[in-house]
This record gives sequence, structure tokens and C-alpha cells, in this order.
Amino acid sequence: MKVLLVSCGDVATEAGLRFLAQSDEVTGWRRNSSKLPQAFDGHDVDLLDPASWPDIDPATEVVVLTPVPASRDVDGYERSYLQVAQELCARLREQAPRLRRLIYVSSTAVMGGDNGEWVTEQAPVHATRDTAKVLARTEAALAGSGLPVTILRASGIYGPGRTRLIDLVASGTAKIPAGSHWTNRIHRDDLAAAIVHVVNLGDRAAELYLATDSTPAQLGAVYQFLAAELGMKHLEQEEQSATRRAGDRRLDNSRLLESGLQLQYPGFIEGYREILSGTSTRHA
Repeated sequence: MKVLLVSCGDVATEAGLRFLAQSDEVTGWRRNSSKLPQAFDGHDVDLLDPASWPDIDPATEVVVLTPVPASRDVDGYERSYLQVAQELCARLREQAPRLRRLIYVSSTAVMGGDNGEWVTEQAPVHATRDTAKVLARTEAALAGSGLPVTILRASGIYGPGRTRLIDLVASGTAKIPAGSHWTNRIHRDDLAAAIVHVVNLGDRAAELYLATDSTPAQLGAVYQFLAAELGMKHLEQEEQSATRRAGDRRLDNSRLLESGLQLQYPGFIEGYREILSGTSTRHA
């Protein structure tokens, strides 16, 4: 099976290695393909410049799109997500007659939930931030493309090299929230495994999955666990609840688990212990 990884960064590279392990052929597009594993067929591609895109191999059966924003404003998101997705769909219709599955890694930022409730794939899109609205428009463009698309809405991705919470705790700047603050996350390796798993489901794959682990957790509990692992005895508590970017909700991964995926890191304790052990690395 020929697999094309578009915007081949950390998550896509990990997925690509897993595709290789099952004897698939992997092509990766990124600005600097010299950073890709040697077993990949790497191409230097500036996704923001369609003139730099090579033709897609007509034997390509699977495409994985994992974009990152060129900048953190609306324009950066529109260029990196919406416009790239639209261009990719147009080219796939023309150049990939054997396409079986297009996987798009989106974000749970397009979803609502603010009272600690459980949220599933059945919940309507409720994007509040302007950048999240671009992500929702990108999902809609892909879903309406006529191609065999599956959207993986990833919660907060963590893993090797993604140490923001660890750094906050280690620096002493993390504070236990005064109110409820449910958080949701998925380890990079489990997200990569989910990509390969959904591809292997073939025609049984759903159009949408929440890609998140099995253990939504209060942010304070995560901070306290990390503090204990780092040998810190005390964390300060907020005097009043701070404004949060993410909603206060718990994401339900039942659909993904019921499809047969087994998580290597079902909760933050297993995942952060792996990161703190230093046994794995982030792909360049």
C-alpha cells in the first residue's frame, strides 16, 4: 500500500514508521525532507506554495494530512489548513484514482462543552475562537469533498519533546486551579497508532473519531502528579478561577476503542512517566 504523508512532522513521521512496519511504502512531504527517516521517500514541499507540490503517485491509496499553522493568527490557519486541504482534495480527485482513505488530523478545539460534561462525536461543532472556526471550515471542506475522508479530532497532543506542563511544574509557575478544569490529551504514539488503525479498518472506518485517551483529568491532578514525580513538595493554588482557552469538558473515546484500537497510554500517568523516563525522542 502506498501512503502519502502531507505535512510530515512528528505525529505523521511516527505514523509513517508504523506503516513501514506493516510493509507499506511511505512518501513524506515537508519543507526539509532531509529530516525524514531514510526509509521514507521524502520530498521538499512548501505546502503554502502549490507550485512546489510534486504530482501525486497515481498508485497512492492512503493520504494523511497533519497540518501545522504557518502563524497563530487566522490568516496562518486559513493558509495552512483550509487552503491546503482544498488544494489537496482537488489534486487527489485528478491524480489519485486508487485513493482508499484520506485521514485529516483536526482538533477538538472545534467542539463545545463547558460544564464538565462528557462529549462525543455526536456533539455539534461549536467553535468559539476564530482559529477554531477555520479548523471547522476545513473539516467541512474535506467532508464535502466527495473523497473517502476520516477526521480524527485530536485532543491535546503530548509526548517526547512536548513538555509544556512538565516545564510549568518544574519552574514553579504551575498553580492548582481554583475551580474545575477538566483536561483531555493523547500521547503522540497513540495518535499515530490511531491513524494507522483507522486506515486498516478500510470500509469499516467511520467519518469522525475523537482521538483522545481514556482518562480525562483535572488539571490540578496532573500538576500534582508531575510535582510528585519531579520531587516537588508544594504547588501554589490560584486565588480565583482563571480564564481558560479550552472548554471544561470530558471527551469520550468510546467510538475509537470500540473499533478495536488499544491505547499504549490510556491515561496521563502512563504517558508522562514515559516522557520523564527519556526513553523516546521527538521526530525532527
